[in-house]
Parts: sequence; structure tokens; C-alpha cells
Amino acid sequence: MTGNSRMERHYEAQDSMIKVDYLTDDGQYHAAHWQSALEIIYLLNGNADIILDGSKLKLVQGEFIVIDSNRIYELLCQENFMQVSVKVDRAFLASRTEHNWKKGQIGTEYRCSREDLTHELLEPYLEICDLFKQLVPLYISEPAGYRLKTESIVLDILYRIVQFFSVPLYENDLVELTPDQMRVQQILDYIEQHYAEEMPLASIADEFGLSREYFSRLFHRSLGMTFSDHLSRVRIAHFYHDLSQTDEPVMMLLEKHGITNYKHFLRKFKEIYGRTPREIRRR
Repeated sequence: MTGNSRMERHYEAQDSMIKVDYLTDDGQYHAAHWQSALEIIYLLNGNADIILDGSKLKLVQGEFIVIDSNRIYELLCQENFMQVSVKVDRAFLASRTEHNWKKGQIGTEYRCSREDLTHELLEPYLEICDLFKQLVPLYISEPAGYRLKTESIVLDILYRIVQFFSVPLYENDLVELTPDQMRVQQILDYIEQHYAEEMPLASIADEFGLSREYFSRLFHRSLGMTFSDHLSRVRIAHFYHDLSQTDEPVMMLLEKHGITNYKHFLRKFKEIYGRTPREIRRR
């Protein structure tokens, strides 16, 4: 295995309804995708840009962000970083909280970022940051029962998220996904499954029964970028993963991930990661 990029540790708890990932890397990019679970991202070091439903947010060392399900988000980090990510199944979370719902409540929304903080919420926000910090020595030393303690801390984090960073939803508040939003979700899933194949815009538009013009407008309106740009980013993200995790030759990886225009690929790769594939391999 080459490079410094690796998933250091992955835990699953509560019958796989909670997943905890530790990740260190020289850089990271997640192409825009539809979020299916609630996710909390805490940065132990480094900085990251997060584009959430078209809005750009900055996440810096020692901060966390809550990304609720049914949102489109993209993440970019161009430097060394370490992060802890907690993903929680929304049905699991509802099953543990719905007995406390208020009369007429049909759901809960979870949102928290530095931009959302008020003076009253600063203290619980910092308490959650301290809980994330407690996970680090467990991750490093693995004392007896460390998985139990990890789960205990994560449940404490979720308890505080529910207590301080949740908003009850009532029938009038609930906004169902529009047909266009559901279609975009299906398109993103399809791209993720078939990204390595030849995929001209006309063929994917036909796949979903849309004209090229309507498909292009829908895609750009939803993601803020063209279909071809998104497809390039998805391929690059998968290429980078294999570049840093394996010893496979670069040319084989280009073919494996459907990349044919090397000049265009190299320009986009450097825009995202700040270095060439050769420089990343060398590091």
C-alpha cells in the first residue's frame, strides 16, 4: 500500500445503525452525492470546504458539522487532515426519540454548523467537541473495552445533538421531495454505479426519459455544476482512492475509472487536490 491515505478504523454499533470512521489523508474529495443518513463530521486537524445544497461552508480544526439526510453535499480538503465521522440511520434515531415527540410532531430536523451557532448553543457545541476529542486516545491505544467506551461517547454525542440541535417538524413543515428532486437522487445513484462506463449526456438523459436540454438544466440547477463536470469529479474521487490505497500503475487506474482525456483529467485533479497524481504517489 502506498501513500498516507487510509481508513484507519471503522466501527459499527447498535446492529450497524451507527458507524464511526476515523480517516487520515493528504487530501480528500467526496463528489456531490445524496445523503441518506445523518452524518456528523469532526475535524481533528486540517480544513475542509463543504458545499451543502449549493451553499459553501468552511470547516476548520476542532469543529464539527451535522449533515442531515436528504441533502446533497460535497466535501473538499486539500491538505493533511484527520477526521472522525459518525453516521446514524435516521429510522434508528427516530425509534429512540419519537416517544418524546410533541403532539402533532411527525419528524425531526437536525442541523448544526458554526454558521448556525447562537450564544446559547455555544456551550453544548463545545461539549460535543470535547466528546469527540475523547475518542482519539481510544482510537490510538485500544484499551480493554474501548469499543464499549467508543459507543458510549458516540451515544452521548447523539443525545446532545437531539437535545440542542434538533427542530420538531409538523405536517405543515414537512416538505416532500419533488419529482425533480427524486429524479436527481436517482441520477446521482446511477452515476455512482456506472461512472466508469462511457456515459455521454444524451444516453443518460434517455435513460431517465428526459431531453438533453431539460436534463442539463435540471442537473445544473440542483448541483450548481454541469453533468460532465460532476462525472469528472466522481471519476477523479475514485481514481484518487485507488491511487493512494494501491500500487496499481496510473495508466491502469485511468482506464479502470473511465478516464480518457488525460489533459482535462490532470487539470481537474490539480484543482481538487492541489497536486499531480505523481506527486501524491511520491508522498
